[in-house]
Amino acid sequence: MNAPHHPRSLAVACCALLAACGGQDAAPATGDLNLFTVKRDDLPITVKENAELQALHETIVRSEIEGQSTIMSIIPEGTTVQPGDKLVEMDVSDLVEKRATQKIAVEKARAALTQANKDVEILEKDLAAKQNTADSNKLITELEFEKFLGRDGGRKNGEAKNSDMLKRLRELIEDAALTGASTNTAVPATDNAGKTNAGKTGPAEATVPVELRNYSGLIDSVARLLQLEDDSKDGSKDGNVKIKALDRDMGDMSNLVLNQVDQIRLAIADLKVKEDTYQHSKRLAQKQFITRNELDKDELAWQSQVSKVALAWNDLDLLINYTLRKNHIKLKKDVDNAELELLRVLASNEAARVRALSDQESKRAEFELANGRLQNLDRQINTAVIRAPAPGLVVYARLDRGRGGDAVREGVAVRERQDLIILPDTMKMRAVIKVQEAQVDKVARGQSAFVQVEAYPGETFTGRVTSVAPVADSNSGWMTSDRKVYSTIVEIDGDNPDARLRSRMAAAVTIVVDTLKNALPVPLQAVRRDRSVNYVWKQTLQGPTAVAVQVGRHNAERVDIKEHVAEGDVLYLVPPPGVQEPKFEQPALPAPSPIDDSKPKAAGGGPPITGADGQPGPEKANPGNGRRGPGGGNKKLAEMTPDELQQFRDGVSRWDGMLERFRERMSEEQLHKFETSLANLRHALEANKLDDAQAAVDALRAATPRPPGPGKNGGSGGAGAGQDRGND
Repeated sequence: MNAPHHPRSLAVACCALLAACGGQDAAPATGDLNLFTVKRDDLPITVKENAELQALHETIVRSEIEGQSTIMSIIPEGTTVQPGDKLVEMDVSDLVEKRATQKIAVEKARAALTQANKDVEILEKDLAAKQNTADSNKLITELEFEKFLGRDGGRKNGEAKNSDMLKRLRELIEDAALTGASTNTAVPATDNAGKTNAGKTGPAEATVPVELRNYSGLIDSVARLLQLEDDSKDGSKDGNVKIKALDRDMGDMSNLVLNQVDQIRLAIADLKVKEDTYQHSKRLAQKQFITRNELDKDELAWQSQVSKVALAWNDLDLLINYTLRKNHIKLKKDVDNAELELLRVLASNEAARVRALSDQESKRAEFELANGRLQNLDRQINTAVIRAPAPGLVVYARLDRGRGGDAVREGVAVRERQDLIILPDTMKMRAVIKVQEAQVDKVARGQSAFVQVEAYPGETFTGRVTSVAPVADSNSGWMTSDRKVYSTIVEIDGDNPDARLRSRMAAAVTIVVDTLKNALPVPLQAVRRDRSVNYVWKQTLQGPTAVAVQVGRHNAERVDIKEHVAEGDVLYLVPPPGVQEPKFEQPALPAPSPIDDSKPKAAGGGPPITGADGQPGPEKANPGNGRRGPGGGNKKLAEMTPDELQQFRDGVSRWDGMLERFRERMSEEQLHKFETSLANLRHALEANKLDDAQAAVDALRAATPRPPGPGKNGGSGGAGAGQDRGND
């Protein structure tokens, strides 16, 4: 980048190139300063614009404090710093107070989380106790029911089976029927004097109130209580019960039945004894061996025993049909209820567990949220002192870069992510120029350029165009003019080890676009314009004559004439005196296409939106200049060539300028959406995810506000346009 890198011959060649652009205009062949003689020559097509030098690689130091904060101290601009040197100190007194309050909130949330954890532990123990109680209650009721019916298959051998109980019950009923113990019994009649009427039957016989037909169904009732099946030999229900499954051990029910059977047998045996005694007493009384009182006593004992036998049978009936049945129902329902209670306890435990775990999770989330806020405050407080991340020369950032605002300084309030200091790496430099819309199509990546720095007059540096912004600069037309400009980067060849070139130095850049061979170049001021027709004043034998011409390519000083001008013609650089401005017939305007109502309308009721094939297509991002619109106009990123994609990557930084331009007009939501989309765009481009990058571009377009009103007509370009700007 110093003189050894740029030979003198290169500088001389550049000066010759610049002189060729307009040096001949100063000495027309006619000798008259107002006349110009046309001759064939090479016309260099160049784009020349003022520029500002910047480091190719910069480290930007930003504020990391949320919201707004005030700069308490800042290192002087121009200071050379090393990594770790203090650059800026921000005022974080409010954050320190918030941190103290937030720390209390964190401790409260921690205590609540600890309590919730303990509550879950206690609850689990309570739920386990409830479930154990329900399990044991269910087991106990099942045991009680099993105890009532008898254990199934408990004893392999022995007589303590339900079948034994049924057998003894059946024998009792059958024996009673055979012996007639439960039938009517005759009692000898006596006269009024108490003497026995021998050989006679008394006027009334004492009847024992026991009928076997009333008790024949007891065996079936017991079998049903035992949950056994009735199956007679011939398949009929004749009262003879054949038991298929009688291998249960005797339980409480069988014990009670057997106990009552034994009571009946004892009562019948006692009745037999008392009956024999009574009969013997009657015979003795007939022989007057005993008194009437003794006979009456034996009769009363016999009649009393008859009643006891009847009561014993009735107790057996009540036991089987009511008491045991009631106990069977109760125990069975107790088992069912215990099972339902266990299910209820399980469901209730699960609900209580869900509530406790939900409360625990909410307490944990509250603690993590409070702790996260505390850590965020700690991070912001720790970033209050900003240190240099890399070596470099301190350059203050602009508070409002897009409008040429003041640089940062002490006492100024800055927002989060606001640029504070730029640390440029001056080893490699670049020049940033603003190419006007009329000439931006001429500039392309890879074109050679010459840079002249005002600080070093007479010295020229070489470089190449590395990027052309795909969209107009966001500062275009803002409180200045309506002209659109596109930021273009020219990377300067060679290194800058001694830092001769510095950031923000003023320079001029000439980009060599092309060279038009054997053209007819004339000065721009010689070409005039009548509405849509370009013309020149030519010197003829009849005097000054206005001739319509067709202009070709041009540079900043001269333009190529395509027709009606030949080599040797003499043209007027200014209108000759005493002539009137000509009026030329204007070309017919093309007829607009009729509106096709069958095609979809644009938003707002505009003309139909069509694609390149005439079919309905997406709305153009920038109707005035589709090629330079955001994201490359209608062209998707995935459809771009590698060079176009690289140009787009190089121009992404222009979105920052757009953000600065519209920041005050954006709401907080729009601003957040714009910054998030811009960050997503950069990440997607770095990862080469073109679909994600396209989505971010679309989001940026949607978040970008419209300009504050329609702009002026910027002219049609070309030589005539250049002349109009000159006249203005």
